[in-house]
Amino acid sequence: MTFEVFRTTAEQIIGAADAALQSPDGVDEKKVSVFLDTTTDYARDALNMGVQLGLLSQKTNAVFVIASPCAKYLVTSIRDEKAAVFRFVLEQYEPFSVFKHRLDLSTGVPGQAAAQTKAICGITAHRDVVAATLIDLGTYGNALTSQGAGLYLASEGKTAEYLKVLNEAIYNRQTVELFITRRLERDAAEWIDRNDVLENLITAYQRLTTVSEDPRAPIIHAGNAFESFLAQLAGHHNVNIQGANGINAKGDRLEQAGHLKAKHKHIVKYLGHIRNAADHGIDPDIGHQWTIRDATAVEYVHVTLTAIRDLVDAKSGRFVL
Repeated sequence: MTFEVFRTTAEQIIGAADAALQSPDGVDEKKVSVFLDTTTDYARDALNMGVQLGLLSQKTNAVFVIASPCAKYLVTSIRDEKAAVFRFVLEQYEPFSVFKHRLDLSTGVPGQAAAQTKAICGITAHRDVVAATLIDLGTYGNALTSQGAGLYLASEGKTAEYLKVLNEAIYNRQTVELFITRRLERDAAEWIDRNDVLENLITAYQRLTTVSEDPRAPIIHAGNAFESFLAQLAGHHNVNIQGANGINAKGDRLEQAGHLKAKHKHIVKYLGHIRNAADHGIDPDIGHQWTIRDATAVEYVHVTLTAIRDLVDAKSGRFVL
């Protein structure tokens, strides 16, 4: 791997991963710049640094997609867990390991450590960029500690604590997965696609823990899960959904083919319209974007789970709401 360091922060890298998680087809720098409310240059640097850390990969020259399960933990965890997950990712990035070691050898002087890291890892970025970025990433992940007077050293005596918090983040996601599979019940839980449906449902439910910070996120992840579920259902019934973009369009195709009852159709429409309000920006009917209540996000995730369970029942001739 060719190493490089870009001028960015841990928060921007996590934000870029968040944007990519919400967009199954990937994101470009323009979309990420809007998501982060920053310039396209900063968005590009965040995406490229995400690639360096193995969180993202380039689908094409301009489009980036999620490349590591760690991105899900970063986006859905609470602050302490985010730091632990980020440190886990960062400690595997060779330039950071070299930089941390060189900081200790230089008694914490970032400029000297950055210059040596550039030479050892073949990095072309200016040493000030290397130092600023790696210090920000390291302090966010509690892998580096400020000594005052602009000096930084590797954090000591915190390895066991950080690994414990990292384990909690993984355990919490597994706990949510168990809850969702029980809520869906056995038939639905075993039938749905794990990567495109279940993983998005888990992320949606976990985002409810920070719903007051971003009420749109649970809806977008649950909406992505439900659209993927409808595509899976259409494949099961041999229904052509080519060109049917979105929940409403896929639901219409299933209804036209006779695989969606009236009651189910209205549930699908609810999920489609709320997802559109949360994810599609300015609504021409009102001239601006809809505001989403926290309660709406919570309800949306639970209705999505119910709808999936009901539609799996329906394909087997069981009609339960």
